[in-house]
Amino acid sequence: MRRRLFPMLVLLTVALAALLVWLWWSDYVPIDKCLDAGGAWNAEARTCVLTVTTIRP
Repeated sequence: MRRRLFPMLVLLTVALAALLVWLWWSDYVPIDKCLDAGGAWNAEARTCVLTVTTIRP
């Protein structure tokens, strides 16, 4: 049982790390954070465009 468990844990760790790297390099995480903040993603410049407004009482 132990001989099978270690390689499976290593494989799971490598797969999880690969998924996280892919999500970051594919701009999924920055785009999601930008849209959650109410911004618009500029794909050409790979930047988040936010409109800042000030509300005064």
